[in-house]
Amino acid sequence: MNTALSFENPGFLFAFALFIPLILVELFRFRILKKRFSAAALKNRGAWRYYCSGFFFWLFLACLVIALAGPRWGSRVVAEYRRGLDVVFALDISRSMEIRDVPAFRSGIRGAEISRLERGLQIAGEAIAAVPGSRFAAAIGKGRGLLAVPLTGDTEAILAFLAGLESFSLTGRGTNLEALIDAAASAFETPFPTRRLMVLISDGEALSGSLAAALDRRREDDSILISLGIGSNAGSPVPPAAGSGDSPSLLSSRQEETLRYAAERTGGIYIDGNDHNAGGLLGDYLKLLTPETKSQGHRREPKPQRHLFVIAAILAFGASKLCMMEGRKKILSGVLLLFLCSCTPVRGKLLILEGNFFHLQGLYTSAVSSYLRALDYQEALPYAEYGLGTVYFSQDEGRAALERYAASEKYLETSPGGELRFRLFYNTGLILFGEENYEAAVKAFRTALEIDGSRIEAKRNLELSILALSRKKEAAGRKQGDGPPGEAEAALFEYLRLKEQNQWKSREWIEEESPLGPDY
Repeated sequence: MNTALSFENPGFLFAFALFIPLILVELFRFRILKKRFSAAALKNRGAWRYYCSGFFFWLFLACLVIALAGPRWGSRVVAEYRRGLDVVFALDISRSMEIRDVPAFRSGIRGAEISRLERGLQIAGEAIAAVPGSRFAAAIGKGRGLLAVPLTGDTEAILAFLAGLESFSLTGRGTNLEALIDAAASAFETPFPTRRLMVLISDGEALSGSLAAALDRRREDDSILISLGIGSNAGSPVPPAAGSGDSPSLLSSRQEETLRYAAERTGGIYIDGNDHNAGGLLGDYLKLLTPETKSQGHRREPKPQRHLFVIAAILAFGASKLCMMEGRKKILSGVLLLFLCSCTPVRGKLLILEGNFFHLQGLYTSAVSSYLRALDYQEALPYAEYGLGTVYFSQDEGRAALERYAASEKYLETSPGGELRFRLFYNTGLILFGEENYEAAVKAFRTALEIDGSRIEAKRNLELSILALSRKKEAAGRKQGDGPPGEAEAALFEYLRLKEQNQWKSREWIEEESPLGPDY
């Protein structure tokens, strides 16, 4: 592991270029001040106090610039937390995919027959549109496989590639599904253990390679293969190579059993590409897998050392002020400065601020790292647990967020934390409402309002939860044939609305606050 010095934002280091003229001006000013000092002042080292104060002030600025640049050296192991779906389309572009024996569908209406490859590209385009925000890649194969487009979040780029793909985009003869699948698997990035899916678009005919061997390797790296079978089961003539002058002779049919075997071997599914709704089925399956995506594992990264220069900057600034003091004031100020710089609660609060900053920037891995380090400081424990919960909440990991919120509430038993308590119960209510656990959501929002009854967003969500609970019970009662239940719940909802109408109707609308909660 490389432990050399590096910088996260090296552009800030150019600020040192401004130091040269400024230091020259400062030296010129000190030279003038030196001439003005009397012999008695020099004897009492009055001039040296100015020199020392200036030196520490410039040291403060230098440390501040380095801290902004984000120095890193050494290494650390961090948990990798990343959500998302990585999909690689493995496209068979052999000559058999040029056979025009697949009907085209536009808005569900069957049209003229198109080639197998054209139908596969249509389905791939529909699937990409169904799961925005995911990353896509494309591999093509004939006698060999090639990763044509690496994983990218730019859907326009992958769609443009698919639109221009032809069977002659890759030279070679025959079909090697093993090489194609291996090329598609090379798109996945080892440090990011996201949900890995490959969509094999082919008629299933292979003239070389071992498909079973490729599937065994995919099972080892937890990749899922979705087989999209295209073509006629009865078989159609393979068009001759361009310019050969040969007449069609060989018949090519869809090998459905081979494609089903490939999907089942890796835990995937088989989709009939001849079906008019094949694109919708593939898109629905991808959407079904996306919420379940959880990243697991660890990775090494350079260790940030910004905090060392922040502390050094504080010490240097304090020293520049101490140089201008005398007697008891200097001693007391020095003791106070050392106390503040070594105070454990201050370090914990700085880590919470750092985590909040990373969270706002969407840097969830860095935010989790800062909050985990803050757990080492007793005063920061409830805020660190809450911060971890907000990160998980932002990533739709409701269960993990609830666990962190419960831990934060436990640490708050001996401290007031009114705002933080409100946020804990309010966010808990949001998660429970999303899980359709309306009864628990009602309790959470009600507790939040008991802590702070002036929050409009909590009042509104409480009413929505009560209404949803009422409708859920009413629907359950109708299924059991018990008549029209839900009247009691509706009456309760109406009572609450009328009871609190005067309290809320005169309030001005205020924008909802960020769920990040308080920081220091």
